[in-house]
Amino acid sequence: MMVNEMVQIHNGNNSMGGIFTYEEIITGTVVKVNKKSIRVHMTHAKCTTNGKITREYDMNEKATFAFWKTIENRQFGKNAGKTVSIYKNKKYGIIEIAH
Repeated sequence: MMVNEMVQIHNGNNSMGGIFTYEEIITGTVVKVNKKSIRVHMTHAKCTTNGKITREYDMNEKATFAFWKTIENRQFGKNAGKTVSIYKNKKYGIIEIAH
């Protein structure tokens, strides 16, 4: 991972079937990389409910995301079959960084 790399932050609630009923996707840029955390400047957020965009807004905030764990060979999503490091923040959600 490098400074100035674009990232997406995911936060949401899902139903019993695993489908997100409410999801917030925040776009940002990595501004600092440490051994066990990254700092992200967040610029845009999009909220969806049942797959439809319900709210979209600009933001100007920074937050630190702590390293949580590394997962290998994910079975679903855009990072299927890759090794992924997951960083999390209680307020904003998680970031997946593919290796």
